[in-house]
Amino acid sequence: MRYVRRLVSGSTSAQPGRVERACPAGRLPRGSGRLGRSGGAVLDADESDAALWLEAVAGAERAFAAIFGRHRARVFRKAYARVRNVHDAEDVVAMVFFEAWCLRAKVRIVDGSLLPWLLAVTTNVTLNNDRAARRYRRLLAKVPEAPQSDPVPELDERLDLRERTNQLTQSIRRLSQSERVVVDLCLIEELTMTSAASVLDVPVGTVKSRLFAARRKLRTYLGDQEIPLLVVDEPLTGETTHGRR
Repeated sequence: MRYVRRLVSGSTSAQPGRVERACPAGRLPRGSGRLGRSGGAVLDADESDAALWLEAVAGAERAFAAIFGRHRARVFRKAYARVRNVHDAEDVVAMVFFEAWCLRAKVRIVDGSLLPWLLAVTTNVTLNNDRAARRYRRLLAKVPEAPQSDPVPELDERLDLRERTNQLTQSIRRLSQSERVVVDLCLIEELTMTSAASVLDVPVGTVKSRLFAARRKLRTYLGDQEIPLLVVDEPLTGETTHGRR
């Protein structure tokens, strides 16, 4: 873990009493700990993640640094959206890339990119650590804004919207971890079911069934509340309802 922490620019340090598990799959590429926040590697921007990862697994420090530099910011944003704390988000980034190295033989490249797999790991790390606020900001951002009107009615509408979206957030938290992961990948990150299945290494039918179960539970939890369940329903209409941004 200390190698990855240094790679994350030295902005984090182990907390007193924290036990960091050893990586069972071997050491990180030699010298990776000396690299800065940007990754420090000068590479052809067209070099694929798959090619870089093969080099990284073979021990090329500049390839691992390039993967880190290419995806660190996106992983950080994903982590920060959940933990709402810069230092905790940096810790999550460190753990995600540490897991990537320890599980390097199981890493899955989806549509030529390592990012979907990294985002899935980010979700699992935040769920497992129970640090995340799990606000699902992108999902809630799709709720229509209250129309401009007189101050008092507008305030009432905003308070009502806040209450309803809080109910949605709490309901999502009641889902099982496997259901929350597919909700996150298909609804928040807008992966297709096929891509999500590839990331999770499960059949597409499994993703569909988990989304169906999540929808059914949300309807039970929310009852007749006017929550934007259409957003939850959309990916269930077909595998290509949403594409990755």
